[in-house]
Amino acid sequence: MLVGQSVLRREDDRFLTGRGRFVDDVAARTPAPLYAVFVRSPHAHAAIGAIDGTRAAAMPGVRAILTGADWAREGLGRLPCVAGIPFADGRPMNQALRAGLAPGVARYVGDPVAVVIAETWPEAAAAAEAVAVDYRAMPAVVAPGAALAADAPLVHAEFAANLAFDKTVGDAAAVEAALARAAHVETLDLVNNRITANAIEPRTYLADHEAFAGRTTLWTASQTPHLVRRWIAAHSLGIPEHTFRVVAPDVGGGFGMKSHYPEEPVLVWAARKLAAPIRWTATRSESLASDSHARDHASAARLGFDAAGRIVALDVRTIGGIGAYATTFGPLILGAAYVNLLSGLYAIPLIHARIRGVYTHTAPIGPYRGAGRPEAIYLIERLIENAARALGLDPAELRRRNLIPPAALPYRSPAGPTYADGDYPRLLEALLERAGYDGLRAWQRARRAAGELVGIGLACYLDRAGVGPSRSGSKVIGEFGSWDAASVRVHPSGKATVLTGHHSHGQSHETVFAQIAADRLQLPLAAIDVVQGDTDRTPFGNGTWGSRSATIGGSAVKLAADRVVEKGRALAAHILECAPADLDFRGGRYVVTGTDRAIEFALVAKAAHHGGDYPDGFEPGLEATAAYDPPAFNFPAGVQLCVVSVDRDTGAVRILDHLAIDDVGNRLNPMVVAGQIQGGIVQGLGQALCEQIVYDAAGQLVTGSFMDYAMPRADDLPAFTLIEADTRAASNPLGVKGIGESGPIGAPPALVNAVVDALAPLGVRHIDMPLTPERVWRAIQAARAD
Repeated sequence: MLVGQSVLRREDDRFLTGRGRFVDDVAARTPAPLYAVFVRSPHAHAAIGAIDGTRAAAMPGVRAILTGADWAREGLGRLPCVAGIPFADGRPMNQALRAGLAPGVARYVGDPVAVVIAETWPEAAAAAEAVAVDYRAMPAVVAPGAALAADAPLVHAEFAANLAFDKTVGDAAAVEAALARAAHVETLDLVNNRITANAIEPRTYLADHEAFAGRTTLWTASQTPHLVRRWIAAHSLGIPEHTFRVVAPDVGGGFGMKSHYPEEPVLVWAARKLAAPIRWTATRSESLASDSHARDHASAARLGFDAAGRIVALDVRTIGGIGAYATTFGPLILGAAYVNLLSGLYAIPLIHARIRGVYTHTAPIGPYRGAGRPEAIYLIERLIENAARALGLDPAELRRRNLIPPAALPYRSPAGPTYADGDYPRLLEALLERAGYDGLRAWQRARRAAGELVGIGLACYLDRAGVGPSRSGSKVIGEFGSWDAASVRVHPSGKATVLTGHHSHGQSHETVFAQIAADRLQLPLAAIDVVQGDTDRTPFGNGTWGSRSATIGGSAVKLAADRVVEKGRALAAHILECAPADLDFRGGRYVVTGTDRAIEFALVAKAAHHGGDYPDGFEPGLEATAAYDPPAFNFPAGVQLCVVSVDRDTGAVRILDHLAIDDVGNRLNPMVVAGQIQGGIVQGLGQALCEQIVYDAAGQLVTGSFMDYAMPRADDLPAFTLIEADTRAASNPLGVKGIGESGPIGAPPALVNAVVDALAPLGVRHIDMPLTPERVWRAIQAARAD
C-alpha cells in the first residue's frame, strides 16, 4: 500500500533543479510577448477625471493604453462575489463589485485605473509613469469601526452607509440572561490584525488570443482555473466559455490569496483587442498593495462561567473590514466561516453574535490560510486563557472542564455546524503528557523566581474543512457546487493518467493523487501521471482551497479508479470465461477465485483498446470519470502549546518550544501532512509576532515593502514537535480530514497566550497582535506605570 506511506514528493525534483514550469516560464518561451504595466491610484479615495495618455502613447514601443472609461464604454462586467451575506432581516448584502479598471472613482491605494501595453517591460513602465490622471482626492476611512460613524466618508456613494451586511446568530435575550446569572463573566476587546499572504511567486498572468482560431488562452498563477474561466467568460467579458482556455501551470504558493483579480480579465480583454500575447507579473510592492488582504477584525466579547468553571454563554460583537470591494469569497469569511466556529472545541450552551462587514478605503479582503477560522479560534482561546487566570484555575484545567466529550458527538454547535467525529479531551491530555506540562510549570516557577519573564500558552483549535454538500452550500455560495471530479484514463500500455479539477500550489497533488490511484489500480507509482490546471484537459473542478483537495478531489480519484477496475473486471471475466463476481483483483491481476487462472491488468488494458472480442454492452477503452459531493464538512482538530521568554528591557519575544497535536483523519502521506502543519504554524506565528498591513489615517499604505512588512525567519522559530492522534472521518471514502489550515488556526492564540502568561505577574492582561518588541515593551512600561 502506498497510501499511508511518506512517499517522497515527485514534484520536488523539477522544483529543486530549476525545471519548474511557472507562468513566467511559459511567457519566457512565448514569441514576442507584449508587457502590461498598470497605472494605480496613489490615493485611497479619489474621483477620476480625465486620463490623458497622449504623451505615453507616443513613447517608444507603446501599443495600447486602456482605461476604466474604456471598460465602461464597452459595457464590460464586474468581478463576481459568489458569497453575499444577507442582513439579519433578510435584505440582500450591499454588494460593491470591482470592474477590471476603476471607472470614475478610485477606492484604495493600488486600485488599477489604466493599463499600458508595450513591447518591453521598461517601455511599458516608462509610459505608465507618463499617463496623466486627473485625480480629485477625497477623505478616506481606514479602520472598520470608524467606517460606521455617521460622518464617515462613503466608500460607495450608492449605499447610504459603509455597512455591507449585518448578521446575527443566536438568541440575544437568552445569552444576556445567562450572563446576568453567571458566577464570572470574562470580557475582552481584541483586534485581529490585517495581513497578507506574500506567496513566493507573485501574481502573474499571460493572455493570448488566436484570432484565426477564435480562441483565447489565459495562463494564470491561480488556485481555481475552472472558476476563473467561468467568472471571466460569464461575468467580466461575456465571451463564449467553450472558446476560452485557462491554464494554471506550477504555482508558487497561494494560501487562498490566488483566487481572482481584475488584472486577469483586463489582460484577456487587451489580448483579444491586440491579437497578441500579453504578460504581467506583479512587483512585490504591487503585491503588498493590490493582493487581497486578510483578517482585520475588531471584536468585543463576553464569556460567562458558572461557579464550577463551566461555560454558560458567549456573546460576540465583531466589526470586520472587507476592504473597498466585495471579492469573490471575501464576505463569506466573516459572515459564515468566522461566526460558525466561535464555539471552538467547547460545549457552550448559548451563543449570540452580531457580525458587521464594512467597506473601507483599503485593499479588498479575501481568503488567506484559515479564512475565518483563525479569527474565531483566536477569540475564544484568548477568552478561555484570561478566564482561567481570573478564576484561579490552570488554563489546562479550565479547558478540561469545557471540552466537548466524545460521548456528545455528533455535537450541534449553537453557532451552526455539527461536529461529527473526534476525541478532544484525548488531544489535550496527549499533548500535555508529551510536553511534560507539570514539569514545565515547575520550570516556569523557578525561572520567575530568578526574575525571568517566561510563559506557557495553550490553544485548542477546530477547523471546518472540505466544504459540503453542494445542496446546502449553494444556498450560501451562489453559482458554486462543493463537488469535484476526476478522470482516470488507462492507456493501452497499462499505465494511467489521473486528470483532476483541483490544482496544487504546494499541496503535493502529483504525489498524493498518484498514491491513491496506484493503490486502487495496483500499479507502481511511476505508472501514474497526474494532470491538473488545464481547463481544456481536466474535468470541471472548483479548485484547491478550504482544505478540500484530499477529502473531495482525492475521493473523486478513488471513485474513478474503482470504476476503472470494475470495467476491467467485466472484460477480464469475458476473456477468462467466468462471471465478474468470480474474480478477485489483487497484485495487479484479475484472478479467478480458487484457481490459478488470471490475467494481468496491463493485458486487460491492451485488450480494452486493441481487442475485438468484447462482452455485450462493453464500451472500448478503459477510462472513467467520477464526481464526489461530500455529505458534510469534516472537522480537523488539535491543540498547540507554545513556550516563550520575553526580554524585560526590549520586549523581544523568543519562542523556546512549540508543540502541536493534530487529528487530521487518515494520513495519506505523513511527510506531506507534517510539511503542511509546519508551514501553517510558521504562518500563524508570523501573524502573531510580526506581520501587519498598516495604513495611515489618510489611507496611504505604510507597509509597502519587506522593509516595513516583517516576515518570520528561520532563526525566529524553534524546531516543532508534531504529534499524531487521528480519528477517521466518516464524511468521505478516504477517511481524511483537511490539513492545510490547521497550523495557522492554533498558532496565534498559543503564542499570544504564552506571552500574556509571561507578563501576567506584571499585570498585563492582553496585547493585540502582532507582538512586536515595541508593542510588548510598551505593555511592560504601561504595567510598570500602573
